Amino acid sequence: MITDNIYFELIESYSESFAEISAILKSLGNKKRLETLLLLLKGPQSYGVLIEELGLKKTAVSNHLSQLIKVNLIERGDYGIYNISGDGIEFIKAIEKAYQMSPTRQIKKFEALQRRGVTISFLNRYGQ
Repeated sequence: MITDNIYFELIESYSESFAEISAILKSLGNKKRLETLLLLLKGPQSYGVLIEELGLKKTAVSNHLSQLIKVNLIERGDYGIYNISGDGIEFIKAIEKAYQMSPTRQIKKFEALQRRGVTISFLNRYGQ
């Protein structure tokens, strides 16, 4: 069965890189690290700006940045400027796509459209 082959390939792929994937997911599972990546999507940011925007102490920001660098989601440039890496961009895009395309999210979108359709229909009939 095709579906079984897809799952088998997923299992194989994860088995080969389980430790690396786990480290990345652990880094992305922290709200402030995810927020850091989103800030860096806007463009390169200095250490000082990251401290201010994240509302954290220097040591906390430094620890978060170290974790993100360790899993190659961000890069440290010259003069304390941080950039999101290609990997960081791809993971953020993958998370957003998975969220938007999830069956649960799709059902919620459909239900919202149905409610809006009923509201518009009601307003068209009785609102004027």
